[in-house]
Amino acid sequence: MGSLGPDIEGIRAPGAHRLWPAFALALASVVGCVSPPERSRVVVVGMDGLEYSALHRYARTLPNLSALLEAGAHAEVEVTSPIMSPILWTTIASGYPAEVHGIGGWTNGRGKSFTGADVQVERVWDALTEQGRSSVLAGWLMTWPAPIIDGQALSDRFVWAYPMSRRTDQPAVDEQLKVTTFPDSLGPIAAGLLPDAAWLAASPLGYQVAEYGAPSHPLRRDELHVRVFERLWPETDADFGCVYVNGADQVSHAYWPFQDPETQRVIRQDPTAHKRAVDGLLRRHPTRAMPPWGEKGLTGDELGEAGRWVPDYYKYLDSVLGRIQAVVDDDTTLIVVSDHGFKVSGSQPLIGGQHRGTAVFAAVGGRTKPGATAKMHVYDVAPTLYALLGVPAGADMPGHARDDLFDLGFVAPVPTRTLERGAIEVGEGESAGDAALRDQLEALGYLDEEGRPNAAIGESRSKTIVVAPEGSPPATTP
Repeated sequence: MGSLGPDIEGIRAPGAHRLWPAFALALASVVGCVSPPERSRVVVVGMDGLEYSALHRYARTLPNLSALLEAGAHAEVEVTSPIMSPILWTTIASGYPAEVHGIGGWTNGRGKSFTGADVQVERVWDALTEQGRSSVLAGWLMTWPAPIIDGQALSDRFVWAYPMSRRTDQPAVDEQLKVTTFPDSLGPIAAGLLPDAAWLAASPLGYQVAEYGAPSHPLRRDELHVRVFERLWPETDADFGCVYVNGADQVSHAYWPFQDPETQRVIRQDPTAHKRAVDGLLRRHPTRAMPPWGEKGLTGDELGEAGRWVPDYYKYLDSVLGRIQAVVDDDTTLIVVSDHGFKVSGSQPLIGGQHRGTAVFAAVGGRTKPGATAKMHVYDVAPTLYALLGVPAGADMPGHARDDLFDLGFVAPVPTRTLERGAIEVGEGESAGDAALRDQLEALGYLDEEGRPNAAIGESRSKTIVVAPEGSPPATTP
């Protein structure tokens, strides 16, 4: 991945994390805060690409997710554009837009991928560390190099996210990177929890893994993140926990149309429609990877097999929620959140899926108001987490805590939770990991064959964010 250089080692020295946000801590002591009367624990399950319509369509096969929506509080979440996971997951954890938090997408346009070294704001676990309170992180996006926190952190690059394609010449990526966990002693524990080939083959998703290979299909990585959280959370007295899984996003990019009723109708009425669409796509983009069933075209007789990929991954996510509920007590506020939804691609409706600008937010237990429903903005998530944990949010965050969904105590804000810190050196030039990420982004349609951002997905932000008064939705200007 390239030399990490001396800076990263210095930052990982004991107690160094307290230097990053020292100014914010000083401001907090001046402003003061009032914490809720009782300690509150919060666990967040981040499910990339989770779509509300799918939760309703497959409700009978998703008992845990369905019960969460029925018994807890939930909201439809408006997200910012461009709808890109690194931007949105950093916003969810920090409360700030991309212009402030520093993550502008997947890559910076100069051959380097964005990493946690580029984050210019505190996230929830940083703020808790200031107060000597601990967190457990399992794979949250943009957490490599692994953050130095009070607690334990498995970074998002402990296992690399290989491109989801049928290519046999996957780039060789060294998964033994430096600083992928904190503390370092977590590394051997996580390595021992990595699912092996036998488990993957025996999984209900084994047919999907067999199609792409274990390194390329997202189940291997998602399962590791879940296992690490299952292992660590019961052993700690942490105030905050989060686990991130992204398989639904990857599978939906390639297979979403096949579970869509309208796409199914078109293919059944015209058995050649899918093949014509694939041929047209490959004429325009001759180096593009062959889409699923593209060699001969998908017919109505094969829709049953093609249409099971997305709902079967949702069943796995439902089991993930059940496993996490099993290690989290009822006094803990448990939140499931996504960064966006999914819909059929506007430009390739028979071939691929694309992001939809409405995400899922659902909560149960702890301070949740059962049965409460609302519409919220992605900027509201972090201030709500801060309020639940009794930690002051930044007054310059554009969102606000949602007391319509939770019983919240008052916590006076600090002026800001932006950071003043030196750059963290992660190496120069393109590494094997950057090359693998580029291949993955091309396979998902984020980049064209020349590595340029796909303008249809969003090359740059189109709106300027304006801080809104508390109680009003975030304002934007063209």
